[in-house]
Amino acid sequence: MTISEERIVELGQQYLFKLQRANVIDFATFKPGVGEDYYDFLDVLWEECYHLADCLKIGYQNKEVEADLESALDIANIKVGRESKEYKLLIHTFLVAAEEACCEKWSMYKGKFDFKSKSTKLGTEIPPVLSTQKKRKSTIELEYYVNVIAREVMEKYPDNQKQYLAVDVSEKLESKHGIKKEPATILRDYLGKYPNF
Repeated sequence: MTISEERIVELGQQYLFKLQRANVIDFATFKPGVGEDYYDFLDVLWEECYHLADCLKIGYQNKEVEADLESALDIANIKVGRESKEYKLLIHTFLVAAEEACCEKWSMYKGKFDFKSKSTKLGTEIPPVLSTQKKRKSTIELEYYVNVIAREVMEKYPDNQKQYLAVDVSEKLESKHGIKKEPATILRDYLGKYPNF
């Protein structure tokens, strides 16, 4: 059975949301304490994030993420061969989500996190469908920058894959406009027009 790229992104977004909600609950219910425990906890958490990044870059297997993927496929009643291109894209998408959620969790404990917007929802609300939300001026501006950069990159490299385009856009967005957005966020939220920008 084949699975569309849109469905793969949708499953990845659901997985990311699940991990982010678990992060908020963990942060609310567990504090490592002051001193050595805190720094040991941060070191272990950073190692987890670093390992996920290595899995993405080098291709290590990650049994936890693979088990989560298998569970999501079972729930959605989707059958995909483990050697297929779709499965490889699925595992990549889930690893991106896991790595992003891990880095967000690390940021929470480092104090570099916007608690107000996340904690008021307690991580239990499902975000509304994007098309029903009114866009802020900053979001519209960001979409414009992403589209301009994506168009430039696609003109230069017309065969560029969507996930690599997200990395290129992320880097140029930060260097040209000083806006830092993770490639996974750009892939998920801003490349819906791919490949026609």
